[in-house]
Amino acid sequence: MKRVELADQLEAARLSAAAGRWEQAREEYAAAAAEGGSGEAFDGLGRVCWWLGDVRSAIQHRERAFTCYHQEGHSDAAAMVAVDLGIWYLTNLDNGAAAQGWLARAARFAETTESNVVRGWVLLVGAFLGDPQLLAASFEEARALARTVGDTALETMALADLGLLSVTNGDVDQGMRLLDEAMAATLGGLGERLEVMVWSSCNMLAACSLVDDLQRAVQWCRAADAFMETYGCPFLQARCRAHYGQVLLSSGDWALAERELEQALAMAEDVGRGPRAEALAALAELRLRQGRLEEAAVLVSDPEHMSTAASVTQAGIDVALGRPAAAVSALRAQLNLLDPRNPDVASVTATLAEAYLAAGDVDAAEQTLLPGAEVWRIPAYPRATSMLIRAAGRLAVSRGDPETATRLLAEAFDLFSHGGLPFEAARTRLDLAMAVRCEDEQAAAAHATYALRSFLRLGAAGEADEASAVLRSLGVAAGPGPRDADSLTAREREVLALVATGLSNPEIAGRLFLSPKTVAHHVSRILAKLGVQSRSAAAAYAAREGVGD
Repeated sequence: MKRVELADQLEAARLSAAAGRWEQAREEYAAAAAEGGSGEAFDGLGRVCWWLGDVRSAIQHRERAFTCYHQEGHSDAAAMVAVDLGIWYLTNLDNGAAAQGWLARAARFAETTESNVVRGWVLLVGAFLGDPQLLAASFEEARALARTVGDTALETMALADLGLLSVTNGDVDQGMRLLDEAMAATLGGLGERLEVMVWSSCNMLAACSLVDDLQRAVQWCRAADAFMETYGCPFLQARCRAHYGQVLLSSGDWALAERELEQALAMAEDVGRGPRAEALAALAELRLRQGRLEEAAVLVSDPEHMSTAASVTQAGIDVALGRPAAAVSALRAQLNLLDPRNPDVASVTATLAEAYLAAGDVDAAEQTLLPGAEVWRIPAYPRATSMLIRAAGRLAVSRGDPETATRLLAEAFDLFSHGGLPFEAARTRLDLAMAVRCEDEQAAAAHATYALRSFLRLGAAGEADEASAVLRSLGVAAGPGPRDADSLTAREREVLALVATGLSNPEIAGRLFLSPKTVAHHVSRILAKLGVQSRSAAAAYAAREGVGD
């Protein structure tokens, strides 16, 4: 291939990659690599394979790119490839030795460069394998270098790292501010360094997972819709994909959660136990909520991948199978293993109290909850707070104190609803039905009907059966009830509100920064959920119910 033709081939591949046409870009870069064997060709091919999820091929091609760049005398490019290889070996394959080796190569090449950009990247990434006490200083130094040379991608990555480090060290407010800034900068455009979107997103999800801030995670995932439309899912690390699956599970998108968690498991085959344990626990929780107890039990049966989340899910399985004593025993053991400052203590405590209630030991449930009262209403841990309040409400039901039970359960419901946790909210509404059934059967029926609709919408078979049984005991038909706007996701409500204004799909796509194809998919789901046949009927429903007001 002539030099001019090779240059044209590489330019076409760059344009395809910049537009997120990964398969086409792979073909074009592969053709250029076969003909020219340049560092740029192998470099581009490796990056494209990474975005396509073919990590092994990605590493192989970029290792070849490093060699080519070295031979071509492009030390800066070789150093940057070595930086990325260090990241990939560490985050995708959990291979600290290989990561250390590649970062050492990057540092060696950086010694000969005059580029502060290269030095900044080497400093930033190399900090992870150095002295933990120096992490913050290294991140700040890299950030300062980035500002000096105007490298937005490096500055954003440093912000994301500082944010996660701050959250990990207990400064949640400061950490989340930095992560919010990093996400905003990332979505604002980073040129060719699209990988920073992966890093920032994963740091954001990791931080949200640490403090159970589902609402922030969901909001940023929705804000990234347009990016995902163009480039695909940015959660290209096994642990990050597992966190994303957990967000989808918690927010009620169970079909997509299942797909992402299964993908996370596939990605985790070659990495350490941590990412696989997280994915297994989340998928087991999904199966439990779907009423598929045997499958859930298999997923948490491997002691090598046992985690706190898996222990909580196993307890839920035991209670569902009528073995609350087993749940109590396992949860007490888990609680003894946790540092008292660990936020998981609150969720395990709440689950243990509910297991005691299932076993009929009300006094033990009360004694379990008393020490947990001091961590109630801590803003940094909204779900754990809500779980403790709900457990206290259930305790009040068992104590025959409907007034206290109703107050606590109503508070828990508001917290779950505000936090975007539809399953927990529905579960709490069913608890409210049990709390008031003796004093107000009509209110109890309303609570149980809401719960049933929510469970049917989510696909929570066991809880739907339970809600149906409560309704039958109240003399109410236990059908699924009419479909309504509660069945719509937040994005679908946005689309419906715009449909009601008379906008076309392309116009809605432009307004929400989505593709027309995605908008058409949302509209189809809206019509199906509302049980109407046309956009005009959906618009009339939106006007009647005040959707978008």
